[in-house]
Amino acid sequence: MLAAVRSTFPSFTFHIDCNAAYSPADTELFRTLDRYRLAMIEQPLADDGMSLVNHADLQAKLETPVCLDESALSLAHVEAAIRLGACRVINIKMARVGGLEASRRIQALCAGHGIPCWVGGMLETAVGGAICAELATLPNFTYAGDIFPSSYFYDNDLGKPELVVRGGSMATSRVPGIEQAPDPELLERWTVDTASFRV
Repeated sequence: MLAAVRSTFPSFTFHIDCNAAYSPADTELFRTLDRYRLAMIEQPLADDGMSLVNHADLQAKLETPVCLDESALSLAHVEAAIRLGACRVINIKMARVGGLEASRRIQALCAGHGIPCWVGGMLETAVGGAICAELATLPNFTYAGDIFPSSYFYDNDLGKPELVVRGGSMATSRVPGIEQAPDPELLERWTVDTASFRV
């Protein structure tokens, strides 16, 4: 499949995502992929107790950058990955690493070590996607983010205005924070139950 894509698009930038489906026994397979000049191989190995060590061993044998995704669980995990040489790219998924502040810390750490980042999905509503889009504007985010227009997932996104892609780009906020917020009418219509608490 990679040979077909590369021969059809000789100068196109693309990567593959392995979703942690392989093991160190597949090292030779990954070495053969160097010839396709991939931007990265995302999460090639299983995310287990040896994940960072195994990725470090693999990265040492490849020219193609390894990108950590499922193994980039927190700032501490990314620090360990950098020290071990387990990757040359990090996919920051804000929902996985502990929010926007944790994502900013990881971005700064990676920038300090020359490890480029990109933004992964998981927050697919207009509100979550808008925050991801803003994160992706920071320095050291060098690869297109995994952020989709609202219509890709929802017929009618609760968050308004919905995210749109035009000409391959997504507009970011023109106000402090983000412009998106839950639509009050839809929120009321779709609310199943409510509870009130006193401080």
